[in-house]
Amino acid sequence: MTDRRVDLLFDARHIRQSGIGTYIATLVPSLEQTFAERGLSLAVLANQHAVPDVSQDTTVIPAEPAVMYTGAEQRVWAHALSAVRPRGFWVPHYPFPLAMLRHRETRLFVTVHDTMHVRPREVSGQSAARRAYARTMFRLDGRLATLIFTPSEATRATVMAMSPGARVMVTPIPVDEEWFAPVDPGLSPVPAPYVLYVGNAKWHKNLPLLLEAFGDVTGDVPHKLVIAGSGEALRGGDERVPALAAGLGERVEVMGRLDFPVLRSLVAGADLLVMPSLHEGAGLPPIEAMASHTAVIASDIPALRETCGGGTDYFDPTDHAELAALLRALCRDEDARAKLEARGWAHVTARQAGLSMRPAAEAVAEEIAR
Repeated sequence: MTDRRVDLLFDARHIRQSGIGTYIATLVPSLEQTFAERGLSLAVLANQHAVPDVSQDTTVIPAEPAVMYTGAEQRVWAHALSAVRPRGFWVPHYPFPLAMLRHRETRLFVTVHDTMHVRPREVSGQSAARRAYARTMFRLDGRLATLIFTPSEATRATVMAMSPGARVMVTPIPVDEEWFAPVDPGLSPVPAPYVLYVGNAKWHKNLPLLLEAFGDVTGDVPHKLVIAGSGEALRGGDERVPALAAGLGERVEVMGRLDFPVLRSLVAGADLLVMPSLHEGAGLPPIEAMASHTAVIASDIPALRETCGGGTDYFDPTDHAELAALLRALCRDEDARAKLEARGWAHVTARQAGLSMRPAAEAVAEEIAR
């Protein structure tokens, strides 16, 4: 640590997780570049075994491991704020750092990826107590954060509904450029043909709908259903999923977290990627698949409409028969898949051309410089 006060402390502890980890890894280079150009100092809070690749000008503040949404996480934040006393503190998920109540001189920046935790139980799988906790955190964010970032207008609208006075900036997340690079098809751990889901098995991901729909078409198509990125998480997510997956036997293959080159090959080799969610904040797997020249079908919800645009075909996330019909039609029709793939590629390349994380980094730098 230098003698100079740190201008911004950014919490990068969750860089190894899916979703939020992608966000952190994409944002940190923009923060470093923006802060260097403006002569501002940057520090990142990081776990010992998950330190982001940062320049020598960025200070790494070590943190004890702590699970999200826990008292241990609050203690990590409290310790860091007392030790560093930064001019600004940015947390990349919604829980409000209660220690900020004792550090009013520090500006708070928060990223809200989605508002799933306050959704009804049939969407979120969350208990009434957990929903009440989340609602309290969101309201504290809205009242006390200098600026809140969301990845979509859909998420911004729900944040504003809970905290009408909040300052919210929408900063859509670009696809990592590595998704556009050539892929080694030999790295895919599953032989074609297969339909793919990428993500966790939490309730709002709506995997029962996909499993039921796929069960309806197993006699009509030769494809397997591959569920990637979940692995043991099937036992900690939606409790309906393990039995449904087991009931389809060898036609369903569940894979744990994969090395990135293997995941890329798996995505590129799929005939279809399916995103059946009941709720999302933005939805990166569909546009990553589009960048891999893979056809995508997605649930018809606001955030996915916003992210996927005209690059996908949509289905009602409460109607497994509609999804089954779409699966049956596309798995049987190579020309239809090729047209859908081309629409996805056109959409993701056009979307990518206008996106950067620099606006978020610059907005924070401007606030701190005031």
